[in-house]
Amino acid sequence: MTDGRRDILIIMGRYLPGYKDGGPVRSIKNLTDFLGKEYNFKILTCDRDHGDTETYPNIKVNGWNRVGNAEVYYVPPKGFSQKLIVELAGRVDLVYVCGCFNDYAINTLIANRHGKIKVPVVIAAMGLFSPGALQIKSAKKKIFINVFNALGLFKNVYWSATSGMEVMDILNVIKTDRKKIMIAEDLPRAVQKTTIVKNKKAGELKVVFISRFSPKKNLLQAIKILQQVRSNVEFTLYGPDEDKNYWSECKKELNKLPDNVKWEWKGNLDSEKVVETLKDQDVFLFPTLGENFGHVIQEALSAGCPCIISNQTPWQDFESQGVGYVLSLNDNKPFVDAIERYAAMEPKEFQEVSAKAHQYAIDVSNNKIKNTGYRKIFDSCSGV
Repeated sequence: MTDGRRDILIIMGRYLPGYKDGGPVRSIKNLTDFLGKEYNFKILTCDRDHGDTETYPNIKVNGWNRVGNAEVYYVPPKGFSQKLIVELAGRVDLVYVCGCFNDYAINTLIANRHGKIKVPVVIAAMGLFSPGALQIKSAKKKIFINVFNALGLFKNVYWSATSGMEVMDILNVIKTDRKKIMIAEDLPRAVQKTTIVKNKKAGELKVVFISRFSPKKNLLQAIKILQQVRSNVEFTLYGPDEDKNYWSECKKELNKLPDNVKWEWKGNLDSEKVVETLKDQDVFLFPTLGENFGHVIQEALSAGCPCIISNQTPWQDFESQGVGYVLSLNDNKPFVDAIERYAAMEPKEFQEVSAKAHQYAIDVSNNKIKNTGYRKIFDSCSGV
């Protein structure tokens, strides 16, 4: 404990100034922004972004760096040694690990199982156990889970889930006690109320997709949905092509889009520029296979974009709130119909929907910040 505040070590694959990992980076950034005055956050992470060969500029590697409300210790790839993890864990009150299918999590779990870590260890599920996520590299993940369950590596750890749905996802695959799973919804960006003007025309629609190009994010289905749309659509994509084979398959389908749907890939987008960029778009299309929160959904709403998403996220009340549609992935037609409805809207009607989306984002943000479950995790697990 430092200055009367508990010391929390967060171990994760990548952090700022990286952005290619999307949601996890944003989740921890928001956490340190909102709770940085209540806890001392220390982050152990890699010294470069996803897929990069060069380290971040202007950082100290194998040493501490001040980044916002956190102290960040950057290491090279393969630098998450058990020795280092145990050493850093010995200086804090709690260890919070983002995910479990990676080297740093495995080393933490092994060290903890052997009694080398003397403080509580919390594993953040990060959406990894949703049915959609488990479909990807399913054989490898099944072996991993079975072996770790058999070796008892998930014993004596706590779990952080973002929803009741994720609690059930964890219990379906991990041998653990329900009492060891706590819910802390991801903290969204703070949203400042402003006037957002959408220059939409009847019969036209600007549709955007922002995410990593990977099977879990389901860009391929988004493209196939747009292949059936008859209105004039500008489809803009942002995101890293981390899965080259998947992106190649997506490009083949993009080239099959009808003449009324124009598309453009604008490359990666810095997370700090997402909201401003989205203000120039009309609708966010995101048929994801699973999200434990979906920061980009909240960011789209805050930019005044109604959202057309799958039912595999915690966001479930869009239609009742008048800010979008939550649809089953089993049928593309409802997605197509939703796009057509927004495209047909007159400017005034769409502007009203946009304003509702923006206000909804403000209300959600304020509520989640006020009632965050992270305090319970950090305090109860570490003995407060």
